[in-house]
Amino acid sequence: MNSQSLQALFPNGTVESVYRDTKTHLVIPLDSGYFYLNKNDLSPREITLITELLINRQPEKLENHHVWYNILFNHGELPNTPKHYRIIQMNLRKNTRNKDSWLAHFSSLFDCVVDYFFVDGTTAIIVEEQTSIFYSKEDIKSMILTLEAEFLIQATVFVGKYQAISHDLIDCFNEENTIFKLYSTSFHANDVFEFQDVALEYLTKKAIQDSPLMTNLYNTTNFDEETILMIKTLWQEQGNITSSAKKLYTHRNTLQYKLDKFSEQTGISLKNMTDLTLCYLLILSL
Repeated sequence: MNSQSLQALFPNGTVESVYRDTKTHLVIPLDSGYFYLNKNDLSPREITLITELLINRQPEKLENHHVWYNILFNHGELPNTPKHYRIIQMNLRKNTRNKDSWLAHFSSLFDCVVDYFFVDGTTAIIVEEQTSIFYSKEDIKSMILTLEAEFLIQATVFVGKYQAISHDLIDCFNEENTIFKLYSTSFHANDVFEFQDVALEYLTKKAIQDSPLMTNLYNTTNFDEETILMIKTLWQEQGNITSSAKKLYTHRNTLQYKLDKFSEQTGISLKNMTDLTLCYLLILSL
């Protein structure tokens, strides 16, 4: 029986991602998580039926629970399967009491989640098996915005790449985890990002910081707040001056003037994508 069916039968029940020993509740194992029922809300007959029909699965469930935590963090044995999986990492803005229910509901919105759990008070992981249904960044953002209205929980989400089961999966996860820790606080609440969103900075930052040429260029160029915003906006708009001007709330001719002035002062034309890329990398890395 899944969590939706149990919730329909027992509206006061709650879904949590981890097992906790309790004398006041019945704990029903689910495919991903546990359903908690307060015994005070049940009749003696209901307690007996639930215990006999549903809870006898618990020892087996506990033994296998969070296999993916052991795989990702404790060098656990990899499953022998041709299937592909991706790791979705979440950073909650604050630790809340209803976070387990939030994570359970979030997981239920995907087609095939094989595991989900909290790593600490505000960091969670969902392991999603690849199916014919693909959830984009926009889809996932819609999910967390919907859940925010219900649970009042905000989160930043990093979506990993689908990987086949191999030791490469663990190596890729370790790097994704590093990227997640580096950049999750750089995004706004309810933002969803992927490797390609931060790859340019992540892959080039150290090389640029170690380059005397790039350091000299940065130190001899006036990168004030207005110029930095102009460069970032032009980059986001792929060099399109008209859309950049709209985003900067300025007239197109005014932006043209500022670009020409910058070119006169530095010899760098931000109308040229190569020069724009160079400046964008500079302001990201130094």
